[in-house]
Amino acid sequence: YRPARREAEQLAKRRNETAVSDEQIIAALISNNSIQAAAEACGISPRAIYDRMGYRDFKAMYSAARADIIREAVMSMNSRLTEATETIFSIMNDTGNPPATRLAAARVMLDNAAKFMDRLALADAIAGNYHNSPLHFDPERD
Repeated sequence: YRPARREAEQLAKRRNETAVSDEQIIAALISNNSIQAAAEACGISPRAIYDRMGYRDFKAMYSAARADIIREAVMSMNSRLTEATETIFSIMNDTGNPPATRLAAARVMLDNAAKFMDRLALADAIAGNYHNSPLHFDPERD
């Protein structure tokens, strides 16, 4: 009696796991901090999520969803970049601030300018525009 009941429970669990859509699992993975928590949110086992992650189409959908979230976060940060730069400039140029504070603001500007130049060069290289980038040194052109 017990083996038959256990078998029936496992079959019911498998049916539930296949009834949960890829989109539901991806939403749970994105909104939870672990596979265990995502599985609980979907009412399935962590093994079911690991199994789905083995499928190329699921991986592609999950990667695209994560990339969308990162893209939105970067766009949000970029929209505030000018404001942040202006704030640092105002701290740096305010003669009422202590010299150490003004120097720290100048360092932030210089450090970040170098990082942004590196990222711009990398983005140009990835986009295939590296040779057209003003950051690219070409002895024959320059």
